[in-house]
Amino acid sequence: MDNMQIQENSLTIYSYIQIMERLLHVVQELSAARDLDTVMDIVRHSARALTGSDGVTFVLRDNEFCYYAQEDAISPLWSGSRFPMKICISGWVMLNREPAIIEDIYTDSRIPIDAYKKTFVKSLAVVPIKTNDPIGAIGCYWAERHYATSEQIKVLQVLADTAAIAMDNINYQNIIAAKAQELEKAIDDTLQAVAKMVEQKDPYTAGHQRRVAMLGLAIAEEMGWSPERCNGVFRAGIVHDIGKIGVPGELLSKSSRLTLFEFALIKTHPEAGFAILRDIPLLLPTAQIILQHHERINGSGYPYGLKNDEILSEAQILAAADVFESMISHRPYRPALGVDAAIEELVANRGILYSPDVVDTAVHLVRDKNYQIPE
Repeated sequence: MDNMQIQENSLTIYSYIQIMERLLHVVQELSAARDLDTVMDIVRHSARALTGSDGVTFVLRDNEFCYYAQEDAISPLWSGSRFPMKICISGWVMLNREPAIIEDIYTDSRIPIDAYKKTFVKSLAVVPIKTNDPIGAIGCYWAERHYATSEQIKVLQVLADTAAIAMDNINYQNIIAAKAQELEKAIDDTLQAVAKMVEQKDPYTAGHQRRVAMLGLAIAEEMGWSPERCNGVFRAGIVHDIGKIGVPGELLSKSSRLTLFEFALIKTHPEAGFAILRDIPLLLPTAQIILQHHERINGSGYPYGLKNDEILSEAQILAAADVFESMISHRPYRPALGVDAAIEELVANRGILYSPDVVDTAVHLVRDKNYQIPE
């Protein structure tokens, strides 16, 4: 073997390694893709780079039509257009479940020449996406006559197969997300119904749980929490007094001062609420927040006398929101005390009973942003 042949073989091996490395990178990118546009973008750019073609189109099957969804080409092809499956080369590939390799488009009866006359295309290679049950195709185009090599077809098919897996994953993710949303709505609807049951037993606090939930949500949002954490605060707020369903109704609406025994009975409601929800896995975080919403950062709260970071941040928000809403609302044993008194309570006990960050945020919302709890 002479030096020239050795050099050629070395270049071939080097080129092959480069292609494999690029394909591996593309596979990794596609596995992380979360939407169809990203998949198509990765595939069309990679296909053109790996095959050395002058254009690539990503085609999706739309019932009996080929939809040219995206392209990457030296001049416009058919992006956004739809053609009947039976007159489109991508349609032929999908219907026959096999690649099409055409060196000269003007000599192949499968090509609708009129659609190609205004383009640069002289040669092409198209492979199906999902060979067993094609859902689309990837096409490469050349401006000069070119017969796609077996290596180029293999590269295209690997891209198509990986794209198919990525598209399936996205579809499954969308289905799971939709089901999760349905489940979340069912849970929230159930909690709303439970909240109404509590309020029917205690008419003086009708709407209290919802208003606490709304204020808690506003505080969490103002603090920059993620939507998931904010929703956690709202969900717990909606049913934070669920444990009162086990407290005698006459105590909840009593117009005179409670006895020590009566107050001790009412103080059981966080644990009772936790017991109601704790065995439902999806509601365990909600149950834990409910359990702690009467804890205070100096340890003077109940039921466990937790302090500072021992108390969930969500519960710290609801603690302040609960006190604020209660003070601005009418109760059987006193009239509403008003917003100024409620703010004064939070500020006076900032860093003592209530989280400083929560107090500062609540005061900022009410005083600077004129926040009012929706009725």
